[in-house]
Amino acid sequence: MTNHFTSEPDPNLVPFNCSRTRIKLISAITLCPLIFLSGCVTQAPPSEAGNLPVKAPATFLSDHDKAPFWNEGWVRDIQDPQLPGIIAEALEHNYNLILAEGRLDAARATAVVQGSGKYPSLNLSTTGSRSQRNNAGGLVVTSRQSNSFALTGRTNWELDIWGRVRDQANAGYANYQASVEDFRAARFSIAAQTARAWYRAISSEMQLDVALDSLETFESNLEIVSESFKRGIARALDLHLMRANVANSKSGYEQRLRARDADRRVLEIILGRYPAREIEIAKEFPNIKNSIPVGLPDELLNRRPDIRAAERRLAADSTTIKAAKKAMLPGINLNGSLGTSTPEIGSLTDEQFKVWSYGYNISLPIFSGGRLNALKDRAYAIYKQSLANYAQTVLDAFEEVETALANEGSLRRDEEALRETVVEYEAAVDLAWEQYVRGLVDIITVLDSQRRLYNAIRSLIIISNQRIQSRIGLYQALGGGFVDDDDESLTIR
Repeated sequence: MTNHFTSEPDPNLVPFNCSRTRIKLISAITLCPLIFLSGCVTQAPPSEAGNLPVKAPATFLSDHDKAPFWNEGWVRDIQDPQLPGIIAEALEHNYNLILAEGRLDAARATAVVQGSGKYPSLNLSTTGSRSQRNNAGGLVVTSRQSNSFALTGRTNWELDIWGRVRDQANAGYANYQASVEDFRAARFSIAAQTARAWYRAISSEMQLDVALDSLETFESNLEIVSESFKRGIARALDLHLMRANVANSKSGYEQRLRARDADRRVLEIILGRYPAREIEIAKEFPNIKNSIPVGLPDELLNRRPDIRAAERRLAADSTTIKAAKKAMLPGINLNGSLGTSTPEIGSLTDEQFKVWSYGYNISLPIFSGGRLNALKDRAYAIYKQSLANYAQTVLDAFEEVETALANEGSLRRDEEALRETVVEYEAAVDLAWEQYVRGLVDIITVLDSQRRLYNAIRSLIIISNQRIQSRIGLYQALGGGFVDDDDESLTIR
């Protein structure tokens, strides 16, 4: 008869009861993740610039300075002592920029979430319960209470043998890099918007001064003509024309006043202030250089943050395609648990109540209703969209630079011509008044010369503003010379 209760242990159970083997098992489980994690470091996907279907020309076609791009700061290049302070205030208080910063923080967190699959998950839980059971035997009812307490730690980890999880993490990192470039572009845009609004406000202030000067001039002329009319020198027609001129100038002044106040409010909103139209505005435009060096077109691809953002999203989508393909391969998961289960809460750390388990799971997708193939096709489609967006962003950038360069020379020549026009009309007004007093010309000639002078001054202010607005647009199109791109706060750890 076989003895089923022999004191000798079953040889098949020895490894599970031997403390030495358990130590080896624990060591293996501990070291295995470290070995695989060494190959799962998040890395930026390689550049996709080589896949760009748009080819940069050897040089920009519009006339420009052939010297290398000057990257020392366009704010200083404008040579306006008040502009740096205005821009600094906008960058600190502008709510659209604060919104962009919030999107960047969210993108950083998303990248961390997307890369968390590289690491094992570890959960710790504790449970406790108390129950009572009643038993009836004859006329006697007995009751029994029982307690149960447990402390359990569980771990699960996917072995990334094909690199799918690593590709997902790298794609998430590339998307975060794109968000960093979006934030830099937003910062650049807010700075440019601030400068544009600042010079529009200056232009409105100058136009208001011209309107006031025009009104005061025509009121002075009206007094002269009125006195001449009383003495019978001037005609009634001259008096009516001067009165109409004064009334029209009053209307023009009110229009310029409303425009000035509106531009002040816009600037205050950009600065994060209440729109009280109280900000002090400069009275004239700064002097700007005749030209700036722009560098080579292919350098633009690395300077503009919006182009860099488009390229990083393309790289992320390219890496996502790799992950989608690898999702069709077998997957291996390691899992394990360690804990205690005891009727007394004070015995949760007692060795004799310790329970543990470990295991693995190998899965191979066989049929999923086309889901995996559809995910791969979607990844390819998104990559196609990103490639088109990348190419379009580059083309738009080239168009902005070429347009700004073409406008540079034209606006400069236009401004020079209008300055000469103003000088000639000033001389014409003086001569017209002199001849009117001598009776050689009528008042209509005087009024016409004055009107032409003020129109020329207004046109000169408009062109001067357009020229500096175009220069800001050129700086923005070139995408450089404003902020330090090596900002440590924008790197993900």
